[in-house]
Amino acid sequence: MSGFLNWFQPLQPYMPLILIVLLLFCLALLILFLLQLRKSNALIRQLRSLTRGAEGIQLEEALGNLGDLVNGVKSNHEELANRLAFLEKKVQRSVQGIALERYNAFADTSGDLSFSWALLDSMGNGTVITGIYGREEYRLYAKPLRNSASTYPLSEEEKRAIQKAEESILGRR
Repeated sequence: MSGFLNWFQPLQPYMPLILIVLLLFCLALLILFLLQLRKSNALIRQLRSLTRGAEGIQLEEALGNLGDLVNGVKSNHEELANRLAFLEKKVQRSVQGIALERYNAFADTSGDLSFSWALLDSMGNGTVITGIYGREEYRLYAKPLRNSASTYPLSEEEKRAIQKAEESILGRR
């Protein structure tokens, strides 16, 4: 042990100065520690206010509620997508093109009292209705259409009405 104390012998005259430097160093460390403690407490208060929430709801609960809300929105989105697909299929089969062609069927009648009325869906399916006015009688015909064509012969007026109905469908797209 005396060898250990002999080692400090040359420092003996500087011992008060060394103690003052060590005390100043400890004081500086203590000040740094207190500053860091103050910053840590401020961060802890901020974290607590974040996790507490506006209405006393904890952060985990708020995130859980948000997850439930997202799942609900996702479910609604899927339901709406399915309904939209159903409605799109249904709309394709609804009447989208309508055209009326009026004309005078006979030379001995006046006015355009005869007509051909085409009703088409987006695929060209539907019907063409023709009314022919004569002095003695009035006749009404209906012809089914598939891809804008019929298994029955079509008059020029019926063809024009079908063409106008197709153009009205294309004009809407």
